[in-house]
Amino acid sequence: PCDRNLRDCELISCRLRRVEPLCRLPGSALQQLAMCGFYEDLEKGVTLFRAGEQGRYWYAVLGGQLEVRYHAADTKDG
Repeated sequence: PCDRNLRDCELISCRLRRVEPLCRLPGSALQQLAMCGFYEDLEKGVTLFRAGEQGRYWYAVLGGQLEVRYHAADTKDG
């Protein structure tokens, strides 16, 4: 974010406006989110986080698909 310019922030806030729950936020709130967030195009198969990891970030999927996998711990009862 420290290397971000005004054009970067405008591109990110424009994409955030397309997200249904976020489109109701005032423009100033979207710009603040854009100032402190990261925009990434990720390749298929990238793991964002694993169960049990301490959360340090939140994610907004602005396009494409996201697959969520959850594997329950093995127990004696199955």
